[in-house]
Amino acid sequence: MGRLLTIIFLLFFFAGLYGQSKGYFVQFTDKNNSTYRIDRPEEFLSQRAIDRRAKQNIEIIEEDLPVSTTYITNLRNLGIDVRYTTKWLNGAIVFSDDDQLMNGLTNLDYISYVEMTTNTYNHVSSIVKFKEGYGMMKSQNSEVYGKAWEQIGTVNGQQLHERGYRGEGMHIAVIDAGFDSADRMPTLDHLWQNEQILGYKDFVDPNSDIFTTDSHGMKVLSIMGGKIDNTYIGTAPGASYWLLRTEDAASETPVEPDYWVCAAEFADSVGVDVINSSLGYYEFDPPFASYTYANLDGTSRASKAAEIAASKGMIVVVSAGNEGGDDWHYIGVPADANNILSVAAMQTDSTRAYFSSYGPSYDQRVKPEIAALGYPAAVQSLGGGIEFGAGTSYSSPVIAGLVACLWQAFPSFTASKIVDLIITNADNYANPDDSFGYGIPDFNASFITKVTTTPKDVINWSLSPNPFTNYLLVKPDFADARINVITISLYNLAGNCIFSEKSNVSEMIKLEGFYSIPKGLYILTIDSDFGKQYYKVLKN
Repeated sequence: MGRLLTIIFLLFFFAGLYGQSKGYFVQFTDKNNSTYRIDRPEEFLSQRAIDRRAKQNIEIIEEDLPVSTTYITNLRNLGIDVRYTTKWLNGAIVFSDDDQLMNGLTNLDYISYVEMTTNTYNHVSSIVKFKEGYGMMKSQNSEVYGKAWEQIGTVNGQQLHERGYRGEGMHIAVIDAGFDSADRMPTLDHLWQNEQILGYKDFVDPNSDIFTTDSHGMKVLSIMGGKIDNTYIGTAPGASYWLLRTEDAASETPVEPDYWVCAAEFADSVGVDVINSSLGYYEFDPPFASYTYANLDGTSRASKAAEIAASKGMIVVVSAGNEGGDDWHYIGVPADANNILSVAAMQTDSTRAYFSSYGPSYDQRVKPEIAALGYPAAVQSLGGGIEFGAGTSYSSPVIAGLVACLWQAFPSFTASKIVDLIITNADNYANPDDSFGYGIPDFNASFITKVTTTPKDVINWSLSPNPFTNYLLVKPDFADARINVITISLYNLAGNCIFSEKSNVSEMIKLEGFYSIPKGLYILTIDSDFGKQYYKVLKN
């Protein structure tokens, strides 16, 4: 039924102002005199973080070492408030009211760069609000998932749930603006009762109550972890969560991307598997310079940190941005990072939501990578019920939760292999564009293509053209006299056989008559006396 909704885009929350002090990013030249060593990682990484690296053959390197305690002590002795450090970028977030002192820091031989990131301005950011009506689809699964059905059904994630994969054993970090009332919302009760909330940390104001700040993170969390039987089920209700606040809705300054860096490092250190970040940066309050399109090349501090996080064996999922209908037009930071999943927003009919930001990155990489439902999305409301909102802030956690479920199904896989499974099974993989990237993922297809195994000691087959239009050529790599007759079948992702034919093995077998079948991903099976082999084929 149709319903009038108020949609609030909450992607930019920037502050961290403490009294009259200004905030700075300080870059160190090296990690000399470090009290930490690579061969003693338990001193700065949790066992879970160490195990995650070992499982994926990821070495612990100097980049993982905390910054030099000598340098931090020196800054504090100068009267500088050192709030956080970043080992990956070898720097610190500091505050000081002494402009002359800060301007002269680069004269010290262990400091290479100093940048002011926030000042005494306390500008209240504008929040875009508008009203729109929606018509919700109905389905036999609506009774199971309630109002959350479309966001999981449009990417076929429910089939992971049906197989028993709901995120159990996976750890997800939610980097966001605040978690107002997340400790008392009905869809999140089970997370507390089952001790699935692993902890929380406020990087903006360590003395604040994270559950009385902005509600954006609470709503994002509900999309993944929410559960009320037959009313609402999130994409990963069995996962465990870290809640990390890096944003303040009062202002927009460059200190917030730096808080994001620290939160990503914290997530790594406690052994998180998946990061969801429904945040983006491109515009800052005066006098700070905003990003330009040329900055979207993966080299900003937050984007570097996102890429490094991926290199440590985590999967980073980021909102693409809500500026597709604005002058900015493009994705934000850190959605431009390498080796992550940036997520566009689509409507229930699988078309682009008009606000969803465009790629590519400035250096012409495919961005965003994939899309999920973000217009409308069902989320936990502050009033206790379920409301509908819009934004890539909501399409991102749809994906992040299902990433955790897919990884749960294949625990021996590396993070990059899971990402590859998702991208290669998206519906536009062969022809990526600037709005949906590789397209809409199909988590059931990602599961099917890896759960099946190829029989040993049989012929390998090459298929062409792939993608195909009207015909497929099936060719054995080499002759094998033990196999004379095979059955070739084509299945859609719902498991329905749309073509089956017996054939004698020859140098080339031509299958025809596919012009009228819908475009998309199919599974071709070749069945012989030695078992069944599975291949992915794409219909244009």
